[in-house]
Amino acid sequence: MAGSGLAPLRDRPDVLLRVEELVVEFPVGRKDVVHAVSGISFDVAEGETLGIVGESGCGKSTVARAIVRLNDVRGGKVMFEGKNLAVLEGEELRKSRPDLQMIFQDPISSLNPRRKVRDVISEGLKVWGSQMGAWSEGRIDELMHAVGVDPKFGDRRPHQFSGGQCQRIGIARALAMDPKVLICDEPVSALDVSVQAQVLNLLEDMKVRYGLTLLFISHDLAVVKNVSDRIIVMYLGKACEIGAADELYEHPRHPYTRALLASIPEPAPTVEVSEGDIEGELPSPINPPKGCRFNTRCPHADEICYEVEPQMEAAGDDHFVACHHPVAVSIDD
Repeated sequence: MAGSGLAPLRDRPDVLLRVEELVVEFPVGRKDVVHAVSGISFDVAEGETLGIVGESGCGKSTVARAIVRLNDVRGGKVMFEGKNLAVLEGEELRKSRPDLQMIFQDPISSLNPRRKVRDVISEGLKVWGSQMGAWSEGRIDELMHAVGVDPKFGDRRPHQFSGGQCQRIGIARALAMDPKVLICDEPVSALDVSVQAQVLNLLEDMKVRYGLTLLFISHDLAVVKNVSDRIIVMYLGKACEIGAADELYEHPRHPYTRALLASIPEPAPTVEVSEGDIEGELPSPINPPKGCRFNTRCPHADEICYEVEPQMEAAGDDHFVACHHPVAVSIDD
């Protein structure tokens, strides 16, 4: 599938979630359209953690919300267990949602401030009733224990907890539905560094304990590398590089990936710190550049970059890059 946007998709029997040429757009005014996600493709194998990274405005959270249909899908497919979630409506869509749960970016505002946290965690079980198995106080206590929140505080409301504790409550709420896929949208970005480590360790523990498949979204490539098996790097609604976490960190091929790696406190060994000094602002998603969307900020851009959109091409074993001039990286670098 070289030369196609579908190139990163793998023919494996353990693929649980597959996104094909996903397009999400939002109308602005009478004529304009925000091209939030423009034809991204990837798959997630059962038990895998797939990271999605990119700067603010690249569309990574929109991808997450589109998968669970919190955003409408303009084009493409979201295949889960043989069903295209992108076209499901009504009761069919509702029945698919317990299997795909989401942890939101803001741990406090994502919880109903008027409800006791015990009721917040148990709400999904009460709604689904016998279809999910009878809920019980013991089940809620078990979930609160699992995420490190003492059940004796179950009658408190969200404002009485810290941000890190609220994020743990949000994780317990998602786990209550016994999901197959857990989508984590910037789950630690609003937390202190010490609390970030606790929540990341908790997610790893929950993945093992409950047999979860994770989609982990963040703007912090260092965090994503530590928790992910594979990583997608997004820029302005497009995927520009996809690969195994260690491979992408050690042998980044796309100039944007290298700029992200150069910007973290401990840059990857194959990038120079100066590569993080990309100039210019992120172009408007209402009128994205023709050709390669990174051409307005890329130091290697030439005529073909301004005219022809690059397609995903193999750059190694399970490593793909969409660039006309991928940076050559030696295996010994």
